[in-house]
Amino acid sequence: MQTVAIIGLGLIGGSLGLALKHHNESSGEHRYQVIGYDQRQEQREQARQRGAIDQASPSLAEAVQQADVIMLATPALAIRQVLSDLAPLLREGALLSDVASTKAQVMRWAAELVPPHARFIGGHPMAGSTGSLEAATSDLFTGATYCLVLPDGPARSVPDMLSQMIADVGANLLLLDAATHDQAVAAISHLPFLAASALVETVAAADEKVLQVMSALASSGFRDTTRLATGDPTMYHDISLTNREAILSWLEAYLAQLQALRDLLQTSPQEQDARLKAVFNAARQHRDFLLSAKTHKKTLDRSEKDTV
Repeated sequence: MQTVAIIGLGLIGGSLGLALKHHNESSGEHRYQVIGYDQRQEQREQARQRGAIDQASPSLAEAVQQADVIMLATPALAIRQVLSDLAPLLREGALLSDVASTKAQVMRWAAELVPPHARFIGGHPMAGSTGSLEAATSDLFTGATYCLVLPDGPARSVPDMLSQMIADVGANLLLLDAATHDQAVAAISHLPFLAASALVETVAAADEKVLQVMSALASSGFRDTTRLATGDPTMYHDISLTNREAILSWLEAYLAQLQALRDLLQTSPQEQDARLKAVFNAARQHRDFLLSAKTHKKTLDRSEKDTV
């Protein structure tokens, strides 16, 4: 049996606990003992009542005392302090990972703070951008891509206990370097949040009369396009500050696309007709390609072979 300590009991931490407990039940094996810690006592108690953890620990030290795997499910900017607090508490051979949406900064903190007798591997499950512990589910990771970032050095292999845990919660492992990960998620996760937030604020700047009309008219298009703007402000604040350079590069590219559309709309109607259709057709085809399950599977297979 492996003891997993989950530090931070929000949506991801709670869902991880539920998924591990579900695996115990569905497989008939009691492979995981789940210990949970959160600074908020009410959060610990809620996680225990929901069945996300077997045991709620009142302190960080008690939570990790016997842990084989320690999962940090805190906001990104909190990770440095948690690693600093954990450093003197880690037993020989302890394995640590995290679930933060940015990796380069987290890997630098880990290199600085994790002692030599323990090992840190960066992690990021591509699941669950909005919600809290109340929204945690045991199937959150089913079919999701679970990114792992190994530290630089000769030992570039994933410990069996971590890869097994990822498989047991139903996720698909993808190994990446930190820079590639941060560039990719800045484009397909962080930029969409900023775009959604900007769109909401643009519309919200209308006068009161127009706002009332728009509120009555707003339906699936506006709702779907702006869904990410409902995300946790603390999480996206931390993401923006820990992945600033990658986000800025994609923002510049996005602004250039918006500028090109504006310039096109300012041309003559004859020029607009064909060129607008070409832009929109290209966007539809590119979206289909990016979200194609077949393409996604091929990319996963190729990436795993290249990086293992």
